[in-house]
Amino acid sequence: MRNLRVRPALRGDREFLFAVRRAALRAYVEQTVGWDEADQRVAADKEFAELPFAVVEESGRHVGYVCVIHRTECDFVDEIALLPEAQGRGIGTRLLRDILLAAQRRGVPVRLSVFVSNPAQSLYARLGFEVVRVEGPRMAMEWTPRNA
Repeated sequence: MRNLRVRPALRGDREFLFAVRRAALRAYVEQTVGWDEADQRVAADKEFAELPFAVVEESGRHVGYVCVIHRTECDFVDEIALLPEAQGRGIGTRLLRDILLAAQRRGVPVRLSVFVSNPAQSLYARLGFEVVRVEGPRMAMEWTPRNA
């Protein structure tokens, strides 16, 4: 994991963002509500236009994306997705640690929602996230900063 960089997503990144979403999340969506390419494309285009997505680059190569919404009361990890070949190499852990460090500095918790079937929940637990509720195919998790 050399030279990891996160930069704001640009309009020209939409195809890459959707390709990553499809590669990283399709299996979980199929297990729960089913994957409809056209519906997923419409939803993704709307989210990419409205939310603060950022492209993750490793040594200049696009490997995934992250979307964190900074609210007054918390930071919400809307989505982290990495290409399959970038998974399992510590990139997600590094991204999350950076998110947690920023939240620690602000003194706010970090919240997220993950598919129950997604193995990333073990990474979240390892980093100190706790399950706060399970609703349908997803679970809500929260990390609380020390001394908060």
